[in-house]
Amino acid sequence: MVISNNKSDNKVYVLDTNVLLHEPESIFKFEEQTVFIPLRVLEELDSHKRGQRDTARNARQAHRYLDEILSRADIDKLNEGIALDGGGKLVFQTFEKERQTVADNEIIQVTQELKEKFASQDISVVLVTKDINMRIKAIVLGIVSEDYRNDQVANVGDETLFGGQIEITDDMWEATGVDIQIDREDSPDVGTIIIYHVTAPWIGNWPINTHIYSDSTSQQNFRGILRKIEGSTASIEILPDFEQQYHCWGIQARNKEQNYALSILTDPEIDFVTIAGDAGTGKTLLTLAAALQLCYEDKFYDEIIVTRATVPMGEDIGFLPGEEEAKIEPWMGAITDALETLSASPEGNDFERKSGLEFLKNRVKIKSSSFMRGRSFSGKFFLIDEAQNLTAAQMLGLISRAGPGTKVVAIGNLKQIDTPYLSASTSGFSYAIDRMRNWEHYAHITLKSVERSRLADYVASNFHD
Repeated sequence: MVISNNKSDNKVYVLDTNVLLHEPESIFKFEEQTVFIPLRVLEELDSHKRGQRDTARNARQAHRYLDEILSRADIDKLNEGIALDGGGKLVFQTFEKERQTVADNEIIQVTQELKEKFASQDISVVLVTKDINMRIKAIVLGIVSEDYRNDQVANVGDETLFGGQIEITDDMWEATGVDIQIDREDSPDVGTIIIYHVTAPWIGNWPINTHIYSDSTSQQNFRGILRKIEGSTASIEILPDFEQQYHCWGIQARNKEQNYALSILTDPEIDFVTIAGDAGTGKTLLTLAAALQLCYEDKFYDEIIVTRATVPMGEDIGFLPGEEEAKIEPWMGAITDALETLSASPEGNDFERKSGLEFLKNRVKIKSSSFMRGRSFSGKFFLIDEAQNLTAAQMLGLISRAGPGTKVVAIGNLKQIDTPYLSASTSGFSYAIDRMRNWEHYAHITLKSVERSRLADYVASNFHD
């Protein structure tokens, strides 16, 4: 194999099977470097190609890419690699290796042989895999190994991933150069809209629709949404009060984050909403309450559609008995729990109280993400549950199902990722939060407070060393 691309930092990237199953286009994502495909990877791709799971579709797509590349190659010079459009090259394993029982071990062995071969040529060999254990084994054996990072979000964590809100403190309100102008606009739909036009030196490049709040001495219980920034002036619209004055299907907010969540869920100018938070913060309950209110009280949407990934991601549910909704129902426990709460809400309207749980369940259509390909939804309230278990490509595929007049809401908990080879930084949920944050029709909030029972509160406080 010949490696020469006139770069001082020549590298050979050995791709593990799970990288291609995660993103078939990964072949083309290494710019001017060399991509190496072991024979065992081709065999594993073949074993994954059957069925309707996302992994099967990705395996078939990877095969198509490889076939297209080979169709324009000089077969007699395969050992030299095949030029890729981005300036790099693709090389297949053409030498025989002793068969290993464990595929990971065979791929690591091939990588080790490449490393030894190119050691004298100052060429780095890197094993790229989404399998953490495989990376550990490779590193222990002295092989450089990395996760596939093309769709990763840098710096994901409680303090680094955008939480959707910004606090204005006493010092900020009292800083030199702060000017506040207040406008009131009458709306036939929502009544009086109050907008604060705040000019200040601390106004930054904040994303539109950020939750702006303040509990300062001068501006107590200030709750707003950033509608516009022009230079150092921010236009902040005061939010409706879902903690005391308003409710959705009998549900009121219990804290400022929940108040903001209900505000953006019911805002007709917001087409895509993401809500993150730990279990018990109210993600599912608030979203379904808003959905029921908008569909069956306000008549704003025609139907509620709920989808989620079966785990492992893309698991084929065809073997389960019954129709699509019956197949996916075992994975929808949180949705059912929320509907039970909503059906029993004492503050709900008379019709809702009388109809009960079965009425609500009949009004929420459950769809499997495995069956969403090729569909399009117009005029719907579309909820993506457990969004942390989606890849970036899968999240894109679901969002793109939205037709005119559809609102898409994705909820998830990045601390509870069940999909193999996904992490908080590679989840399609965090990818969407990061990529959509500057769109004027998108809003995000991370719910912080867990609304516990007194028993759960006591256990959380006292069952630790």
